[in-house]
Amino acid sequence: MCNTGKELRLSKIFGRDGKTLIVPLDHGICSGAVNGLEFPERTINNLKEGGVDAFIAAYGMVKKFHKDFAGYGLILRMDGGPSDFANDIEETKLMCTLEDAIRLGVDAVITSTWLGGPNEARTVASSMRLAAQCDAWGVPLIIETFVSSCLEPTVQNVAMAARIGCEIGADVIKTYLVGDAKAYSQVTKECFCPVVILGGEKSDDELMVLKWTKTAIDAGACGTSIGRNVYQHKNPIGVTKAMRAIIHGNASVEEATQFLK
Repeated sequence: MCNTGKELRLSKIFGRDGKTLIVPLDHGICSGAVNGLEFPERTINNLKEGGVDAFIAAYGMVKKFHKDFAGYGLILRMDGGPSDFANDIEETKLMCTLEDAIRLGVDAVITSTWLGGPNEARTVASSMRLAAQCDAWGVPLIIETFVSSCLEPTVQNVAMAARIGCEIGADVIKTYLVGDAKAYSQVTKECFCPVVILGGEKSDDELMVLKWTKTAIDAGACGTSIGRNVYQHKNPIGVTKAMRAIIHGNASVEEATQFLK
């Protein structure tokens, strides 16, 4: 059954080739003014110059910088709670309503599940309730599937978590990249909705984000949702252009590095 609202909104996030370059800027909700996000307007406009397709942002940033986000896909971070001051970062909860998202005019919403730990049942249940609401109102839902710290993010565990996210009702899955392209293809093949990869902590290797991007695309992922390794890169505009060349132009890592010179 066609959901016109979802299709129109997803067309602002994904290109005609079905691929996307998303940059999350929501780290401040738990970490404050992290490196690269001290001046959001500057960061947003640098990434736009680099060719980003869409952004993820928390409520306050969407409200304050909506004019800078205009014309690009915009995804609202719905959950959170624990800051870096807290003891358990996995105790996330929904903090926005779908009504908030619609009123802000965003194109999609994102929430997290924490599988394998004490927060599994609660985050799965809240994600499924949100999925039903999103279907009713034509708003795409991205589910970010994490495995609890008590589990290793192996290919098998990541594949299982990602598939569970599909079963919950996600329109797009955001999850870890593990292994090489051949191994990671298990994750993308077992999902019946698009997969984008997350980036995690900042790497000291400035080319690593390009290698991750190429591995993900070769494995059948539809793009990336990487934040700190993009906006904290020494050349954020260049690295965004390089990632775009890989995602939308099927460039090699070597070819993409020309944008970093």
